[in-house]
Amino acid sequence: MKPAIIALLAPLIGLLASLPATAQTRNATPDSTKQPCTVSGIVVKLQGSVPLPSSTVRLQSVDDHTRTFSGVTDANGHFEIKGIDPGNYRLHVIRNGYVTQEYGQKTPNDPGTVLALKPSQDLKDLLFRMLPSAVISGRIQNENGEPLPWVRVSALRATYLRGKRTLSSEVTVVTNDLGEYRLFGLRPGRYFLSATYRPGQRLEPNEEIEDTEGAGKSGYVPTYYPGTPDPAKATAVTIRTGDEISSMDVPLEPTSAYSIRGRVNGFGSRRNPNGIILVLEARSTGVGWSLPARQSIVDKPEGGFEIADVVPGAYILSVFSFDEGRRYQARQLVDVTNFDVEGLQLTPLAAIDIRGQTVWDPKPSLERDALTVSVRPADSTFPFGAQARVGANGTFLLRDVTEGLYSLSTAGQSQDCYLKSIRYAGMEVSDDEFNVVRGTQATLEVTISSRGASVQGMVKDADGLPSSRVRVVLVPDGARRREFRLFKQTTTDQYGRYLIRGIAPGDYKLFSWEQVEANSWEDPDFLRPFEDKGESLSLQDGDGKSIDLVAILSASHEQEKQ
Repeated sequence: MKPAIIALLAPLIGLLASLPATAQTRNATPDSTKQPCTVSGIVVKLQGSVPLPSSTVRLQSVDDHTRTFSGVTDANGHFEIKGIDPGNYRLHVIRNGYVTQEYGQKTPNDPGTVLALKPSQDLKDLLFRMLPSAVISGRIQNENGEPLPWVRVSALRATYLRGKRTLSSEVTVVTNDLGEYRLFGLRPGRYFLSATYRPGQRLEPNEEIEDTEGAGKSGYVPTYYPGTPDPAKATAVTIRTGDEISSMDVPLEPTSAYSIRGRVNGFGSRRNPNGIILVLEARSTGVGWSLPARQSIVDKPEGGFEIADVVPGAYILSVFSFDEGRRYQARQLVDVTNFDVEGLQLTPLAAIDIRGQTVWDPKPSLERDALTVSVRPADSTFPFGAQARVGANGTFLLRDVTEGLYSLSTAGQSQDCYLKSIRYAGMEVSDDEFNVVRGTQATLEVTISSRGASVQGMVKDADGLPSSRVRVVLVPDGARRREFRLFKQTTTDQYGRYLIRGIAPGDYKLFSWEQVEANSWEDPDFLRPFEDKGESLSLQDGDGKSIDLVAILSASHEQEKQ
C-alpha cells in the first residue's frame, strides 16, 4: 500500500514543490511599462546626402526637462541612443555650421512634433537632412567713420504676443577692435539688426547693459539697421539657407537722449537691497511695435538711480524687489520730452493676493490632476505673474500679484471646455484684460463651459495633396479680435488632418499657412492681406463642423508691414 500511496501523491508533491519557485519567477519579472527604448538613425547634409559626423542628437523629456538622453554620430553619420525611458520627448539634432533641427519639422521655422516612445520600442532609420546656417556680417562705426569695438550686435526676430510685435534676440555678438561683427548660426528668415554701445564698457555677448552712474550720458542709443532708434522704421534682412550676407554696416551717431533720475524709498530697510530691479518699458495704447525693455539694478547709496540715454517717448517705470519671501512693486508713468526727468520717488509696496471662484457651466471633466488659474502681465514683458490651483469647492488664491493689467488663462480642464467669462470686482472683463489696483477688495469669478464647439477637416496644398504638419488657425471675427483667448491653433497630422476643440460660440475664420511666425495672426496688420483667403464659419455651443482648407504658401515680405 505504501508504495502505491507514494506513487499517487508524487505528482501532487511535485506540484506543491514547484509553487514557490513559480511565484519567485513572477516577482522577478521586470515591469514591462519601464522597459528602456532605443532610437537610431543617420544625419546627413541636405545637399548630396553627405554624412555628418560629430552631430549631437539630444532627447529631452516633455514631462521632466531635467531628464535628457543624447548621443553623437559616428564617421558615417549614424547614431544610436540606448536605455531611453519610455515617454514623450523633443528630439533635436545639433551641428556646428548647420541649423538645429527638431524631429517632425518640415522647415526650420515650423513647429516640431513630440516623439512618443513606448516601452521596449526600437525606433530605427530616422533621417535628418541638415541645412547649412546663414551668416550676417558688417562693421559698426561712429559719426566720424571710426570703428567701434565692444558694441553688442544682435540679430533679432519679430515675435508676436497679444497682437503686438516685439523683437527677441536670436544671436548676439560683440564687435572686435576693427568694429567688425559676424552673426553666425542663423536659420532662414527675416531679421532686424540692432547695435548697442556704451563708451568705456566691455561687454560679453549675453551680458546685460546696466544703467549705472559710471556709464554717463553718451547720447548713443540702441540703433537698428540701417540707422534708426525706432524699430518700427528698421529694415528687415531676409536670409536663406546658407546665405553669407556681408557689409551690413550700422552707423552710430549721438542723438537726443535724456536721463531719468530718482530714488527708491525704503531702500535702506531692505534685507536684500541689491535685489531691487528697475524696468523701463515703452507705453503703448494699442497694437504695433514694442521696444525691448531696459533693466537695471539700484546700487546707489540710499536707493538713488539714473537711467541714461532714453529717447523721447511714453514709458512705464517699474521697480521690483523681494524681501522675506514677499514681492514688492511700484510703477509710475513717465513721459520723456526734451529734458531730463528728475526727482522721481518710487516706494515699493507689498504685492496683493486675489481670491477667486470658478463656476462650471456645466461642470466639465478634468484631464489632469487639477484645474489651475494663471495670470500674466498684459502691458509688460517682465514675467511676473501668478498661478493657483483650484480647490474642490472651486475657490483659488493668486498670491503676490502686483499692480497692472493682466490676462487670465486656465489649464487642466478637458479639451472641449472654453473660458466663457471673467468678472473682476463685479464687472465683466472686456478685451480679455483686467486691471489690478491696490486698495480694492476685488475678487475674480471665472466661468468655464464644457460645451465647446469643434471643427475638423483636411488641409491640402495647391496641388491637392495633403499638407502635413502645417498650422491651422481659428481667428474670431473682427469685433472680438482683442479677446485673445478666442484664438485657437493646431498642427495637421501626417495625413493632413486637423481637429480644434473647445471653441466658444461665435463667428470665425479658418486659415492655414505652410510657413508663418507663431502668433503673427493676432496682429491685424499681418492678417489684413489674408482676410479673403480664410474660410468663414459660425459656431454654437456643442457644434461640430468639418471644413477642408488649402494651405497658404507663406507670408510674403511685401504683405507683412514692418
